[in-house]
Amino acid sequence: MFYIFLLYSNTWEQCKLGDIGEIITGSTPKTTIKENYSKNGLPWITPTDICQQITFTSNKKLSEMGVKVARVVPKNTLLVTCIASIGKNTLLGTRSSFNQQINALIPKSNYHSYFLLIDSISWSIYMKRLASSATMQIVNKTDFSKIVTNVPSLGEQQQIGEFFQKQDQLITFQQRLLKN
Repeated sequence: MFYIFLLYSNTWEQCKLGDIGEIITGSTPKTTIKENYSKNGLPWITPTDICQQITFTSNKKLSEMGVKVARVVPKNTLLVTCIASIGKNTLLGTRSSFNQQINALIPKSNYHSYFLLIDSISWSIYMKRLASSATMQIVNKTDFSKIVTNVPSLGEQQQIGEFFQKQDQLITFQQRLLKN
């Protein structure tokens, strides 16, 4: 899978995640205030909701009242679990909120979200090693923002990201055919 990266000859730049975009740690609106949640509201993502490369929905949803006290991020934000089940990653397919076990990376405009999703596999490996040396398995926001990764030009990010996105879509399509 990684051989595709060898096809590109331009220099890749080393960047810290904190330089790639804004990093936000999630929050949990008070669960004792039932009005913070609703059946048809904004997705509120927890680590158990992260089971696909792109996440569109969640088990719990926030009401309008809950959205006012939550941390809400736009579509195409990357979510990465940083406590307990470290290194589960997803790309948001819709505007969402998330809990404090997750850090979000909202990429700047010169970064391709799907490329970063594919690249996040290497972040996860590093995070798991980092967390295993601690008493409690956690990668805090500061350590997360200091993770270094290599990124090519935006044009190459788009080509690589779109290549893998098409492959993932093909796999999903084939899996659906097999189920039917």
